[in-house]
Amino acid sequence: MNQAKEHYDVVIIGAGPAGLACATELSKSALRILILEQKDIIGPKICAGGLTRKDFNHIQVPEQLMDVRFKEMTLHASLLNTTLKDKCDMLSTIDRRKFATWQLRKLEGLSNVEIKTGCKVIAIDKEKVALEDLSSYGYKYLIGADGAFSCVRRFLGVKTEDTAIAIQYIIPTDRYKKLEFFFDSKLFHAWYAWIFPHDSYVSIGCMCDPRNLSAKKLQKNFNKWLSKKNIDVSKGKFEGYAINYDYRGYRFGNIFLAGDAAGLGSGLTGEGIYQAIVSGEEVAKTVLDEKYEAPGIKDLLETKRLQNNAMRALIKMGPLRNIVFFALIPAVKNKKLVGKILKYIS
Repeated sequence: MNQAKEHYDVVIIGAGPAGLACATELSKSALRILILEQKDIIGPKICAGGLTRKDFNHIQVPEQLMDVRFKEMTLHASLLNTTLKDKCDMLSTIDRRKFATWQLRKLEGLSNVEIKTGCKVIAIDKEKVALEDLSSYGYKYLIGADGAFSCVRRFLGVKTEDTAIAIQYIIPTDRYKKLEFFFDSKLFHAWYAWIFPHDSYVSIGCMCDPRNLSAKKLQKNFNKWLSKKNIDVSKGKFEGYAINYDYRGYRFGNIFLAGDAAGLGSGLTGEGIYQAIVSGEEVAKTVLDEKYEAPGIKDLLETKRLQNNAMRALIKMGPLRNIVFFALIPAVKNKKLVGKILKYIS
């Protein structure tokens, strides 16, 4: 590897929510920070685009960034359905590009933060990272915030076995108004399909772990479900993406992982933005204070443990899953149960 062109205190690979949140926290110090983003444009990412109440409370997202806010969601199982309602917003849909622009504004004009786009990292060693253009940058701390297929995670030799897949159609329409989740064990195994309305389009998709339901079978079942629901996707854009939920640590000496790179995404719900931002901030605080114990990551891991237990239980139930989903519909009329469900998913 060539000698480093420049040396930075912190090099962050990935300018998604985790990387930008990490840089924002680090920017409060005197450290010199470099963010390397593979794409030419920061922001666009294949994602259903949902923020839950955890995000509202933690991030304090400006009103103008939210597409549609929902105080209720409809759950479907077999021929039954029910609507969960709450006084507060349960979820809001957002445009990922607008969200990234808002995060970037916090870094504008800062002399100790540099952002380079169109930078593909091709090699990493203990002191520097090398790019496709043959340039290289030295680091004291390296942070991998580069998603489910993290090159930093690969460099560390950290295995990735627990990976979910999600597929969706982005359809330009304002026809859909309700936030909806559909549970059908025969089609989606232990997972679900969704309808997420945005301002000018809707995300309609589903997810699963391919070890339980192959990507090919999932797509076939998804098409069957779309046809049954008379959902026209002829004008939609088909997309697919991976969710890494295989957490095996976030700190490895002077190298850290955050967000999906750390495996902090949810294998049960698919949620990842909140985990990315919290872990990005916590990694930054750990860099700034060696004694910092990262309580935010501990909280993420506790929620992850509960969700993983629920997911494993659903997987083991086999054909009984549909009975559980069916029983869930009348059960959620119980306010205490609704509160617990909302805590899990929002």
